[in-house]
Amino acid sequence: MTFNDRRYTEDSIIKQLGLIELHGKDGSAVEAGCACIETKHLYLLEGLAEEGIGFAVSAKERQFYQDLSNFMRETRKRMEVEDYNLHGVMRKVMEAKNPNPRVHSSSRMFLPSGLTACERKHPNVQRKLSRCIKKLEREGRVESPVAVCRTSIPCP
Repeated sequence: MTFNDRRYTEDSIIKQLGLIELHGKDGSAVEAGCACIETKHLYLLEGLAEEGIGFAVSAKERQFYQDLSNFMRETRKRMEVEDYNLHGVMRKVMEAKNPNPRVHSSSRMFLPSGLTACERKHPNVQRKLSRCIKKLEREGRVESPVAVCRTSIPCP
């Protein structure tokens, strides 16, 4: 079996995310005061994502790794100053990618990263999706706002 650096990077990212979830659920991150998430796991994820950019086989994959790296960096920086609010982290990442916010309306940031053919064809469906996702993300009670909104908003 030959070593596949791209697969290794994907697996390592998944493992680090799993460890973050474990530490968040088992109480060690909050109750025990362990700082390994912001002092270890987020640094590793940022680095792995940066490596992933070089192994990517498409522009979409490269952009994914770039966004992931930026998201991890912004999240780590917030944790370092004990700002545990994730709202606005992706907005900051998106603004770094597009420093001129007038090019896209703010509702554009709440669309799924990939639209279906039907969604691309129907701007009214895109607007409904955007409003729904924005509302659910702000409420923070749903794990997958995109999935919930796609299920509740039919595409003609």
